[in-house]
Amino acid sequence: MSRGTAEVLAADATLSRSYRRSDGTVVGMFVAYFAQQQVNAQIHSPRNCMPGGGWKVESLEQKRLRVGADAQPAARMVIRKNEHRQEVLYWFRTRGGSIAGEYALKWDQVRSALAGRQTNAAFIRYTAQLSDSSAVRQLMTLLQPPLDQILGDVGLR
Repeated sequence: MSRGTAEVLAADATLSRSYRRSDGTVVGMFVAYFAQQQVNAQIHSPRNCMPGGGWKVESLEQKRLRVGADAQPAARMVIRKNEHRQEVLYWFRTRGGSIAGEYALKWDQVRSALAGRQTNAAFIRYTAQLSDSSAVRQLMTLLQPPLDQILGDVGLR
């Protein structure tokens, strides 16, 4: 990501990876960790960032995705830029667990702050061409255990 984008995002740590299968399918994964939610250092929603990058949001829904043996709450967006259509799956992880919606995230953060608890949180996003949605779910299943371990190490269950 560019320096300007990183400054706007204001995350304490990020991980961005592209995974390519032998058939050419590419799945992107992005994780941003915020040690504390505060003014100018809060999780940004793809609902704002994707259109800012020139993508048109065609649909947005909240759903529960099967990730291995567990059901994962997630927001699913379909976006378009010219002839390219992508599926974007994302959610937030807080000390209270996984959350799919932006308003639910804000409410969770307000409750934590009022109770004097830490407000650290992470944003997790997977992207792929719309036709490659099965590859996204396969990668999520593979990466969920190590991702859970890493986030657990910083208190996010």
